[in-house]
Amino acid sequence: MPAKLYLSWSPTGQEEIRAPTLRLNVPLESYIVLTLYRYLGIDPTNVVIHFVACKTTATVLSVNLPISSFGSPPLLRKSDGPQLAEEDAYFCQLPSITVPQTSTIISGLCGVCRWLTKHHIAEGGTFSERLLGFKGNTLVAPADASLWTKFCELDAIRCVEAILQLTPDSDALPDEIGQLERHLVQPLKSHNIFKLVNLVNNVRISSDEEHRQLTEGKFDFQANHRFAEGYDKTLADLMLFICFELIVRRLGKELLVEHVPYVAGWFERVKADDGGKLEEICHSTANPDENAPLGKVQLKEVNVRLPAEFSLYKADTKKLNLKGDQILTTNQAEVLEILRKIDNLPTDICSEVNGRGDANLFDWATVPVDARPEGGKLPMARILKKRHQLEALANEVIELAVDGCIIVDFCSGTGHLGILIAYLLPQCKVYLLENKEESQQRAKDRVARLGLTNVTFFQCNLDYFTARFDIGVSLHACGVATDIVLEKCFAQRAHFVSCPCCYGKLYNIEHIAYPRSRVFRESGLQLKEYFCIAHCADQTHDLASERTNVAKAHQGFHCMDIIDRDRALRAEELGYRVRRTRLGQENCTPKNRLLVGTYTREICAR
Repeated sequence: MPAKLYLSWSPTGQEEIRAPTLRLNVPLESYIVLTLYRYLGIDPTNVVIHFVACKTTATVLSVNLPISSFGSPPLLRKSDGPQLAEEDAYFCQLPSITVPQTSTIISGLCGVCRWLTKHHIAEGGTFSERLLGFKGNTLVAPADASLWTKFCELDAIRCVEAILQLTPDSDALPDEIGQLERHLVQPLKSHNIFKLVNLVNNVRISSDEEHRQLTEGKFDFQANHRFAEGYDKTLADLMLFICFELIVRRLGKELLVEHVPYVAGWFERVKADDGGKLEEICHSTANPDENAPLGKVQLKEVNVRLPAEFSLYKADTKKLNLKGDQILTTNQAEVLEILRKIDNLPTDICSEVNGRGDANLFDWATVPVDARPEGGKLPMARILKKRHQLEALANEVIELAVDGCIIVDFCSGTGHLGILIAYLLPQCKVYLLENKEESQQRAKDRVARLGLTNVTFFQCNLDYFTARFDIGVSLHACGVATDIVLEKCFAQRAHFVSCPCCYGKLYNIEHIAYPRSRVFRESGLQLKEYFCIAHCADQTHDLASERTNVAKAHQGFHCMDIIDRDRALRAEELGYRVRRTRLGQENCTPKNRLLVGTYTREICAR
């Protein structure tokens, strides 16, 4: 079966399907994917495009699509029939792609573009694997973990939208243009850099010292930062070029040459690398004569903000950014004062011992190896502890589930929990959601060996997942991810089984603010005090170890209960009954708290 590529389009009532072209209004993300699709020469019989009606966004482009390259793609509207609500198109934010052969749905601009590129290479296309960078890792990390992916998937889109809305009186260009300029100024960085130096300059060196001793043939690290990620052109260059080609139309090349010369030089190198093919496809897809927003704007004054330091080579570690008197502290005297405040809250802070003990609702002896921790190639020392973790959550899910339930294992990693549940509950559908491609591939291999037919894989960020489900589970979802998972469950009125982790990595994001519950918000607890407690919750260690500060560890367990009580109160405000318990074998992990929420106004089978 062919893959299905789902893209957004904005209905206007003036869509034209007239040989030899189809004309539609689409948002920028759809335009980027369409342009890449054409550039890679994807066979429309292998990857079939479906356009899904969406609300009109601030910035849409009128695109002309040759029917010879795209066929006659279906135009989907939810209003066309109730069955369309169950289409894969509505399971994730768009763009997305469904791959029937592997029961996989991929969502997110970079994830979809990576899949198209890998498909092109696998089908013997004209571009080599170098387009995916060193070890195929270009844009492989999710946007919430990689500055590069975030820049290509989110920042560049925001930049183009701002550029297309400029007026002659505008005087400042978007920050992203200055950020890319500052990045391109950086000297080249590359894995195994001296292998590249030897290849380019025909020398034989293996260290900085040997390079400094060269009298001739020295490598110019600045000049050889030719493309966005380094010396070679990659998928990141293609995606950014498609964006900046629109910017060039709007601002003119001369403005870039004058104000951001490194960006202008990069743009010309990408353009020349394929003889102008990509630029030609951009122009034919979004015809300048049919796109008024692309008309050139004459700015009276131009101001480009160049950050003092900026590099897309660096990791983004600045999550919690408290300043001045908000600086986080774990001074014990201050911690005790915060705990005294919390003791006065009108709620109980505790977690119950798990009453189930060793009494599982299934027999490990009947579970095949690929559905056990051993199948995930864990070290022997970790297998028993992982078993105890899995069985604690699996037991709760078994009690909640009925035939036909849809169960989502959020942040599923290599699939330990979701695969076990799928094996134990063959009459239920199980979704494994993970944004790391490599981890999910291991899960796919295990599912294939088991022959499970009730598993669907979602490769996407948590925020991109929009499908209906009945039970959400998460084992050690890191930090704020636990709260994103809970919010997904609340939105669907789904039951949840959650074992939180990394309490110290909580931080406010756009749609998750702390404290979570009304009781904690009205307590007078300051944000830095709340995060201090969260940080202390990570000071839990193995109580059996002689090196453990036992008093500090017990304080950490209490702080875990505080944060989880806040989470439980939030759920209770929304109609849930929440049980705060622990894993059956508490010593299987320091992060051994378990939240089990059942929606009390509705049963699982809807």
